[in-house]
This record gives sequence, structure tokens and C-alpha cells, in this order.
Amino acid sequence: MNHGALWMIHGPTASGKTRLAIDLALHLGTEVVSCDARQVYREMRIGVARPSPEELAEVPHHGIASHSIHEPLTAASYATWSEPVVRDVLERCGSAVVVGGSGLYAHALLYGLDPMPAAQPELRSELEAVWLRYPQELVERLRQLDPEYAATADLQNSRRVIRALEVMQATGVPYSQQRQGTTQRAWPVPVRELALDAPSDWLDERIQRRCEAMMAEGLKSEAIGLRAFADLSPLRTVGYQEFYAPDAPVDRDDAMTNLLALRTRQYAKRQRTWLAKVSQRVPATDAWNYLRSYVGA
Repeated sequence: MNHGALWMIHGPTASGKTRLAIDLALHLGTEVVSCDARQVYREMRIGVARPSPEELAEVPHHGIASHSIHEPLTAASYATWSEPVVRDVLERCGSAVVVGGSGLYAHALLYGLDPMPAAQPELRSELEAVWLRYPQELVERLRQLDPEYAATADLQNSRRVIRALEVMQATGVPYSQQRQGTTQRAWPVPVRELALDAPSDWLDERIQRRCEAMMAEGLKSEAIGLRAFADLSPLRTVGYQEFYAPDAPVDRDDAMTNLLALRTRQYAKRQRTWLAKVSQRVPATDAWNYLRSYVGA
């Protein structure tokens, strides 16, 4: 077993990343750093599938409920915050386990981000105004200008869509070509990236059960309680934005559950597209046994 490694566990939502990360961290005698763009916010619990108190007690975790929605993170600011955390864990434990479904955040942490043009406030304001009236117009524009990025981006996230269009208008170069990871971050141990490979039917069933459990636990109350902050970027995400749509069937729990499950499956499909670039695949249905037997954990 190679203790001296930085393990990065990728996987679509509901594929079992949390359990695998805990099992691996226990096995290695190390700690878990979350790389989830939403579990980082303390105001959001049910809708982001935050690990349970029992799971959090099994091994030390970092990046869970560590920030406020009122000071939103970006991939770059997440990397700035998390890099020293990971280095500290490596120094103390010899290894570290990073886990999450946010591919851009993971890339920023592990490898750094390519330089990007500075923000253009006037152009961004114009794009934001269009988004408020007719978001699909910007989505279609992004698909035409950069189908590669559009295939993996969260197209319901206004910040992602608008930033990509802003950068392309400033440079004339597809956004996907400007995010190739040309920068490199030096780590004192090998980086071992793996992705959970989840069969569609198996994952769809888990997503449905998770959405049912979230609704039973009180997701509707949590989401409605945060409605005043719906315009903040952390709330523009699956699990919350569905409750804020004008035609949302908020008073019909079954309909809301099915809507949440549909949007989550769509999100998982985009995650799978991004994860196709990770070469080391681990079957999600028996992840820990596979990891111990075939990857040398």
C-alpha cells in the first residue's frame, strides 16, 4: 500500500463518494478534504447531501460547512483556501483524501487554473440582464460558440454560463480551450485520481431514493427558508432552485420529489461527461473492495 499519495475521488452525485472517502481515509490513517462546491456552505445541509454527523465523526473532515453563502467561493478561491489545508494533512498524515463532484474545483486544487481575462463589469451586467429575461438565449449562445464546454457545464448555473460567454467575447477563443490545465501545482506525493463508474439504472435509483429522503427530512422547509438569498450563486443549484421557479409544484411533495430527481439525473449526466477524462475507473457498486484489491489501497 502506498501511504504517500494525494487521493482524489471523483464521481457523479449519489454514487457513494462519501462512504468510499471515509473508508479510504480510515485505511490510510488520514483525513478527508471535501471538494464539493455546495457542501462547503454552512447554511445548506439537506439539499447538498452533507455527510451525516456520524459520518463526519468517523474521520476528520475539512471543507464541510466551513464557509457562508454570503461569501461565495469560486474555483480559484476554493483552491486558495484548500491547498494549505491539503498540504497540512499531507505533512501530518503522509497522505490525504480529497473527495467531491465539482470537477472544476478539483482541477483548480490539484493543478491550478489557466490565466483568464479580468472581469468586464459592463458586459457582465448586460449578460445578467439577458439571463433574467430569457436564460435559454444565453445557453443556446454558449452551445453554439463552445459545444465542448456546454456539454459538461452546469447550464442552469448563471455564473458559469455568463463567465464563459464573457471570456469568449473578450478573447475570441472557445472557453474550453482556455481551461486546459497548462499550469502545474507541485505536490510532495503522487496524485492518484479515480472516478466512480456508476451504471445508469443503479445511479438513477439511488438518486430517486436520495430525493425522497431529502424531502422527508425537510428539504422544502430548508429551501423556502433560504428563498431570500435565491439570487446568491450558492443557491443557484440543483436541490434549491427548483423551489424558486414561478411554476414550481411546491405544495405537491411527490411532484417536487420527481422534479428534483429529474434535475439531479441531468446534473449527474453532465458530471459523467466531465469524468470521462479520468482514466482510473472504479465500479461504484463495489468501490471499496475493488480499490483494495486492484488499485493497491
